[in-house]
Amino acid sequence: MAPGFGWRVALSILMGIGWICFLIVWLFFFAGDFDIFQNLAIVIVSILVLVGVLGAAWASWGMRMARTTGWTAPQEWRKPILMTIVSIATGLGWVIFLIVWLFFYASDYNGYQNLAILILSLLVVGIITGGGWAIWGLVSKRR
Repeated sequence: MAPGFGWRVALSILMGIGWICFLIVWLFFFAGDFDIFQNLAIVIVSILVLVGVLGAAWASWGMRMARTTGWTAPQEWRKPILMTIVSIATGLGWVIFLIVWLFFYASDYNGYQNLAILILSLLVVGIITGGGWAIWGLVSKRR
């Protein structure tokens, strides 16, 4: 077994059980004070916290394992660094927008209008990331 693997597994199990407990306590005691959209935003934030903590724990282990085994990423994986950063930032921005929208603004609109906002926001994200990758693909073929 690789060093550092055990506590990461234990952390994953505890975080999963903790998240389910949080969800049950939240829904049972506190969710009634908020509308459906605010509750949805809170659940999304709790999932982001869960993924962030587990991602940080496992990513550091994965990078250490890659370093000790001598694995390196293929050269073509290293080229689109800027577009990878743009894609990550766009996705993160969309999630933040979604949380803020759901918590503060969604209750002022009906379900169809909120669905339209969701579709429109996904369209904007798709145009930014898809357009950026398309431009990167065109530029990289000229080299």
